[in-house]
Amino acid sequence: MSSKTHTDSFELPATISGLWALHPLAPIADSGSYDAASDVCARLAVRRLSAVQKEYFRELTALVEDYEDRHGLLEKTEQALRKLAARGSAKKGLAILDKLDAAFHRAKS
Repeated sequence: MSSKTHTDSFELPATISGLWALHPLAPIADSGSYDAASDVCARLAVRRLSAVQKEYFRELTALVEDYEDRHGLLEKTEQALRKLAARGSAKKGLAILDKLDAAFHRAKS
């Protein structure tokens, strides 16, 4: 069994056709496609990327964000985190969520 993590063993394609094989740059229509696109974005986010890879990552991220906006996913996640924070170490958790909320609303402006 390898000691590498799933992300470490991920071979990042260098070509646009290889990147499209990971996930096509098309509007995300369902939760399965959203999950797959989010997984690819998470893998790309921790890598040094070529110009082609950066552009693909930027476009795929925009598609993921569009799906999240259309389905209110960020707001639902924030609400769930606020409920959890209220049950535990409320001050620290709510302070972190307030910072995230402010950053989110600045980015949307």
